[in-house]
Amino acid sequence: MNRLTVLLALVISTPGAAALAQDSTHLSPQFLACHQRAGDNPVQKSVCAQREAGAQDDRLNKAYRQVMGQLAQNPAAKTKLRDEERSWIKDRDYTCKVNGNTIDESCVVMKTAVRADELESRVRF
Repeated sequence: MNRLTVLLALVISTPGAAALAQDSTHLSPQFLACHQRAGDNPVQKSVCAQREAGAQDDRLNKAYRQVMGQLAQNPAAKTKLRDEERSWIKDRDYTCKVNGNTIDESCVVMKTAVRADELESRVRF
């Protein structure tokens, strides 16, 4: 293969299950397999992501509540975390927007999973 062919293949390729798994180790095997099977089909990828979105959102919300609970005696820290979360949501939504009316559902799932990982790392046991 010549360099142009290799470069073109890299530009048009989409992340496979292995690449997604590097972002968060908490993605379900079903999502990774579904995403892999979907290939370049954006509709199928969206279906996969919609199934996973609830699980990742639940993880995120649970970790957020736990961290907020740990900060019960520190109102300033709670406010800071709340503001951080609001900023993260705005950034996620902006970053995952394809155009004015379309959101990349896989992007939302990935960013939510990574954010849940970050918040879970803050939970003290």
